[in-house]
Amino acid sequence: MRRILIGLNLFGAFFIILELFLKQQGKSICQTEGCQLAMGLARNENFILIIGTTIFLVLSLLFFLSKKRNLFPIIDVILIGVLSVEGYLIGIQFFFLSHLCNFCLIVGILFLIITLIYLFTYHRLTALAGIVSFIMVIFATYLILPMTGTLEEMAKICYIKGNPKDKWYLFVKENCPHCKKLLNYFLNYYKGDLKLYVCEAERCSLLLKKLGIKEVPVLLIEEKGKKEIFVGEQCILQGIEKKQLFPEMFFYQPQGTCGLNTCQ
Repeated sequence: MRRILIGLNLFGAFFIILELFLKQQGKSICQTEGCQLAMGLARNENFILIIGTTIFLVLSLLFFLSKKRNLFPIIDVILIGVLSVEGYLIGIQFFFLSHLCNFCLIVGILFLIITLIYLFTYHRLTALAGIVSFIMVIFATYLILPMTGTLEEMAKICYIKGNPKDKWYLFVKENCPHCKKLLNYFLNYYKGDLKLYVCEAERCSLLLKKLGIKEVPVLLIEEKGKKEIFVGEQCILQGIEKKQLFPEMFFYQPQGTCGLNTCQ
């Protein structure tokens, strides 16, 4: 069984290394929306993959050396920590994103299989703590994750003028000069009817990342199921002037923007 455990850990390391290699080519093992959403929320995807690879390699080395030394306490700690983290990742995906990342799921199942084989082979009851932590953390995410509301509920300002037929959602960031200029224009100079919801980009980051948007300001115009999205100060002003609404979601090339994390 020791050889099987070593083999499973080496397979896990190879599996993640393959994903790292594909990422450098702009590809991925997993092509589902769940994978894209999960990785879109990660601060440093490559760093997370490197950590996963390192853990698998360290575990394979520890199992290899365990025949001559008592390294089981170290293995126990690593497995408990890893399963707790995997429980958090899967809980976030299932309860918050409503999508499961197949790549993350495979890695999590692999760690679970390794833990179960380790538990029954070496009778390490402490490994049960890892499995219990995995289950508890998954359901804990359901209890503690904030409820997500509609854009109207999440907006910090709602400005209504006249009798507008459509809804406008302006996503802004506090230190973005382009956002400040647009907000000043809408509130003080725009002549038409207007129902404007002003939303903080940080609070709506999940929606923006789902749409593949990494810059602000963003204006989403919604009317009778039709949506039109403009990214950037110049594009928003030009789009308002043209008054063109399309039957499906449409993106203009961004102009005059700030990144969600930095503003230059």
